[in-house]
Amino acid sequence: MAEKKTFVGNFRDLEVYKKSLHFSKKIYKVVERFPSFERNNLVDQLRRASSSVYSNIAEGNANYYYRKEYDRLNTSIGSIAECQAFLDMAIMQKYVSREVYVSLDNEAEEIFKMLIAMINRIEKILKEEAS
Repeated sequence: MAEKKTFVGNFRDLEVYKKSLHFSKKIYKVVERFPSFERNNLVDQLRRASSSVYSNIAEGNANYYYRKEYDRLNTSIGSIAECQAFLDMAIMQKYVSREVYVSLDNEAEEIFKMLIAMINRIEKILKEEAS
């Protein structure tokens, strides 16, 4: 696999990593108030999806190849969308208030846009290298 990075930075310096880590922390706090029968379903799914966002950003950023980072970022995009879908169910079930839902959904949308921007940057680099 060509397209090696010239520099592998510290994922902890990435703003999107920091935002997604804090987003996940908020998710963990919010789901503590969900009904106990949701522990092995919605609670677990939200925790896992939110953790997947920042962990895949870290893994991708630490990779030596752009295409592998691209793949991990794509996984993060899917995971943040999963969080939004699970939050949709949480508000439908009245597990979260409208205010909490809107706040978390807005944060998720911001993370989503940041991930798309990172993917676009990588696509541009790969196209330039291919020329």
